Amino acid sequence: MPTVVQLPVRPAGTPPPRPPQVPGRVVALAAVLVLVAAAFAGPRLLRARAVGPVPTEPPSVIVVLVDTLRADFLGTYGFDGPVSPRIDALAAESVQFERAFAQAPWTKPSIASLFTSLAPETHRVLSHDGKYADGDRASHTEALPEEAATLAESFRQAGYATAAFVANPWLLREHGFAQGFELFDQRQGAGLPPRASVMLDAARKWIDARPQGQPFFAYVHLMDVHGPYDAPEADYDAVRESPGLGPSRELDDATLAQIRPYLRRTRWIDGPGVRDVRTWRARYAAGVHALDRQLGAFLASLAKSGVLDRTLVVVTSDHGEELADNGGWDHGFRLYEHQIHVPLLVRLPGGAGGGRRVREIVSLVDVMPSVLGQAGIAPPPAAQGRDLTPLLRGADAGPGVGASFAGGVKWSPRMQSLRAPGWKLIEDGSASAVQVFDLTGDPTEQKNVASSRPDERARLGKTLDAHRAALAAQPTLAQEQGAVSDEMKKRLEALGYAH
Repeated sequence: MPTVVQLPVRPAGTPPPRPPQVPGRVVALAAVLVLVAAAFAGPRLLRARAVGPVPTEPPSVIVVLVDTLRADFLGTYGFDGPVSPRIDALAAESVQFERAFAQAPWTKPSIASLFTSLAPETHRVLSHDGKYADGDRASHTEALPEEAATLAESFRQAGYATAAFVANPWLLREHGFAQGFELFDQRQGAGLPPRASVMLDAARKWIDARPQGQPFFAYVHLMDVHGPYDAPEADYDAVRESPGLGPSRELDDATLAQIRPYLRRTRWIDGPGVRDVRTWRARYAAGVHALDRQLGAFLASLAKSGVLDRTLVVVTSDHGEELADNGGWDHGFRLYEHQIHVPLLVRLPGGAGGGRRVREIVSLVDVMPSVLGQAGIAPPPAAQGRDLTPLLRGADAGPGVGASFAGGVKWSPRMQSLRAPGWKLIEDGSASAVQVFDLTGDPTEQKNVASSRPDERARLGKTLDAHRAALAAQPTLAQEQGAVSDEMKKRLEALGYAH
């Protein structure tokens, strides 16, 4: 049964308060500290206007987050094969950020950063089912504290109706993730989370019931791509021959042994091809294909009713997935590109700027100030992300600027990364555990050049050190605990959320 929390709403007939104006210049921590400088429109399946008039009233906002969706498994991000035709069509009507990165490689800290525009080191929502890396309780918190200023709270204070439709069991009300939502609809199936169609249908019914004239903010968190990879066979058949899956490669016993138990709980595990890495990648891609079909129907329905062109729509993810790319599986434990490079599509009302592709590096902490900025709402003073409105309007700074930082790794709290143009630095808290990758010649991060390129190691290390120092000077959120029922623990375990 769904867990639905209905919070008090503004009395009927009470006009929404006037949103505060955005300051002339929003100073973002990441933008101030780092500017690392080095010297398509597809078919319109949504049947919306090519570029409609920009509404004068504040837009409604929908954020759709597809859990565990790595960017390179979407056609619009380069996947070769029919994996995501409807998302690709949405991208043709959106501003596409080609280099967007999550601040953590697993859900809990990543969504905390998305909701608060704070780095994991600041919000500290890092504990894993009551467990703390290295036993360090002082630097971790179980729940997002009440003092956190969230995206939903900012919208609600500005008079928006707010609702969340959540299929991930980590995002518990008891863990503080319901802050600011008038309706917090968290649904769990008997075993695995419900399909996207269930969550999107609930969201659509809530949107249809909104009174005219009141803008809304809806957050929808979908789990169809997350393991175990159990998409319908029809979706698997649709993508299994895709060139984007890469070549076949037999998995040896040691590699197979690394596949976590929850990923083995599938009906096809004893079938042919289980030793071929291409089969695993195809099964993951099948989840993307299934999600794409359901999300496409949702967007088409919004377009038909006219809601779409009055609404700002964001499609993104909280992290990616490793599919034996660097010798491992799953997510949450490392900071390679397949873990933190996520899609970020922003469809502006009326499809303004549709098809624009932004090469500048951006982060999930930038989403909050950006969507608030589009609604004319000032972000919370503590927000560390930056407002991407200039990039949404076409002021593309080019591929040679920007940087993104990540941390929040399970059981490795000192591991952090810097993603700069053309380069990647991963440090694990000691000089002997440093990786540097030249992404121009080595985009899959196979060759560590930390020792052969000391100049780049020093340059990137200096930037990461400056970032750490700036975060250390910022106040952190207070610790807060959150209970997890035995039933919820079983659901978390079914999704691999157990140590």
